[in-house]
Amino acid sequence: MHIVLGAYLLSGTPGYRQAGIHQYVKHLLHGLAAGPVPPDWRFTALVSPTALAEAPQPAAHFSLQPARRSVEQPLARILAEQREAPRLLRRLSANLYHGLGFVAPLRAPCPTVVTVFDLSFITHPQAHRWFSRWYLDRFTRWSCRRAVRVIAISEWTKRELMHHFGLPAERIDVTPLGVDHQRFRPLPAEPLAAFRAEHGIGAASIFYLGSLEPRKNLPRLIEAFARLCADHPELPATLFIGGSPAWKYDPILARIRALGLGERIRLIGRVSAEALPWWYAACAVVAYPSLYEGFGLPPLEAMACGTPVVAANAAALPEVIGDAGLLVAPTDVAGLADALWRALSDSDLRATLRARGLARAARFTWARTTALTLESYQRAVTT
Repeated sequence: MHIVLGAYLLSGTPGYRQAGIHQYVKHLLHGLAAGPVPPDWRFTALVSPTALAEAPQPAAHFSLQPARRSVEQPLARILAEQREAPRLLRRLSANLYHGLGFVAPLRAPCPTVVTVFDLSFITHPQAHRWFSRWYLDRFTRWSCRRAVRVIAISEWTKRELMHHFGLPAERIDVTPLGVDHQRFRPLPAEPLAAFRAEHGIGAASIFYLGSLEPRKNLPRLIEAFARLCADHPELPATLFIGGSPAWKYDPILARIRALGLGERIRLIGRVSAEALPWWYAACAVVAYPSLYEGFGLPPLEAMACGTPVVAANAAALPEVIGDAGLLVAPTDVAGLADALWRALSDSDLRATLRARGLARAARFTWARTTALTLESYQRAVTT
């Protein structure tokens, strides 16, 4: 059994392209390369030559096939997936192709599986560039209809696929994402205190991580933070916004200027993989008010670090967070401000959320993601 993995969304470029989908692709490839896998199964991952450092080392059952040129830009990736990949699938005598990001080659010469993260390009079209919206709508729909199995990263996304694409439930496998528990865990007190001192992180610090784009709902988080500061002037609160600018982020910067919060809101830009667990653990609360998520890795990683989470009760976030965080309607600015205040001011609540968060995050592992994916492959080849 030769399974070819369309890992074109694995990125070697630091920035917003190394967010959630990149993390899924990276950890799945490493999980498959490390094994165990069924006897006589082998895998070939199609990757951008610029992303080889993010991919696992080849193994007896796992190899890499770089594209002829970088595919990190959308048009290059589309051309590689739709023109180059079908030829490779024939040459490699592939038995199954797994498109790891929404789309599979429409002319694939073998059965296909496709992973879908969310349908925000349908439900929140204003949050996407017009070409991305057009491409994802059409090609994801076609890919899902052709695929023998569709992998959804949450029950929410499964329901969306059934509602918007009319896919039968029995053809969709839910495969939640995971946490790297070696990296994301409670950290020792002394170096954590040093990290706080180095970065000016106080006792009432709030951390957001995510790309700067409309779907993340940052203007409302900024308004809620302004309300928090106005209602509780004695609170030395600071909001740290981590993440790379993606698209349509000017309103975020304009809201900060308009509210006069420049000194209390710090845009720290891209957070390195090495520093990310320290930011989660160092801050008092992690806020994640996104309008729409197919899963939501940042709040899960924060919980694994033992940090309380305040998040939106939208889309798949309640499914991931459960009762381990404070959930608020994403449009409720007053409610968001109140939840932040409760998490910052109530030490008993923080202790409860910390314990619940650690327990819940322990249920999500990349090993489980890999195992469930192998089960999906088995269904695909026996259908």
